[in-house]
Amino acid sequence: MDKATLEKMATSAFENLKEARAALFEAAEAAIMSRNTLEADKASATVGGVFDGKNAEIREAQAREHLQARYLEVDMNDRAERKARHDFDRASIEVDTVKTLLRIAELV
Repeated sequence: MDKATLEKMATSAFENLKEARAALFEAAEAAIMSRNTLEADKASATVGGVFDGKNAEIREAQAREHLQARYLEVDMNDRAERKARHDFDRASIEVDTVKTLLRIAELV
């Protein structure tokens, strides 16, 4: 492999890693915010007397029913975060591959 090809691969790999890291940060922030919003809405509904179950299981079921859209949002954001983490891991592997190729090229 020639120097120009390795440089291009390295530049691309590090750019991909940078983008994946930014996407992972944004996805993690969205997941945190949606969980915080869910908890705030759940607390507000609890204080407002929306949940009247006799035990914790019944109140949790009432919360899931009442805040179904919020629970769905949390689930979607968690999935997006997992995908972003996977993409980041793949970009990291790409960078490691390029580093290994560079080391091999130095030996030749």
